[in-house]
Amino acid sequence: MNKQKHSDTQMTTLKKSLLIVNVAFFAITSFATFITYQFSDEISNQSLVNTVYSMMFISVIFFIYGFWLRSKARGNRPMGIFSGIYAILISILLFFTSNVMYESGVEEGTIQENVHFMSFSLIQYLIIIAILAFVMFILASPKLLNKEIQTTKTYIWASLLGIGIVIISFIVMMAIKNNIFNNPGTVKDTYNILVGSVGFGYIGSGILIVLIRSK
Repeated sequence: MNKQKHSDTQMTTLKKSLLIVNVAFFAITSFATFITYQFSDEISNQSLVNTVYSMMFISVIFFIYGFWLRSKARGNRPMGIFSGIYAILISILLFFTSNVMYESGVEEGTIQENVHFMSFSLIQYLIIIAILAFVMFILASPKLLNKEIQTTKTYIWASLLGIGIVIISFIVMMAIKNNIFNNPGTVKDTYNILVGSVGFGYIGSGILIVLIRSK
């Protein structure tokens, strides 16, 4: 009886967590789309703007699916897959949003750089996420995942390691910005959106990798 109550309580907590994640993720995608809308009349590449709107449409579908999943799910694995894919969706949307902001800055004359931002950002995005995903793949080995945890020290060290990886990635990206651009300050907002896209890509790929490796 107590076991059943514990299971029900755990599932209720998971469903509340999914609701928070779903609403928060949708808010982020809406904000990114709003930014694109603000700059949409200032750039000539309308296909880029349409791509962002298309990603937002997919986000709406995920948002609705999240509510359905919350009422139907009987385990945390479907919720984890949902969160992982949704994080990757946000990552892609933020990536294109950063490119919209950059092109708008170029059209307005506030950004005067010789960097082809789409190619530069795509290469950086793919390389950093690939490295982070590889590190997560190693850390999420079945031996480590299935190891019995006897103290809270393991949780603490795992959390610190994850934070450390994120901090190192952030420092590397800031160093790249300062060395590539002639006037780094002019691309600060655009580049911060790109950093955010890498962060969500890492979160999404990390969740999916852990789920796959924990089978």
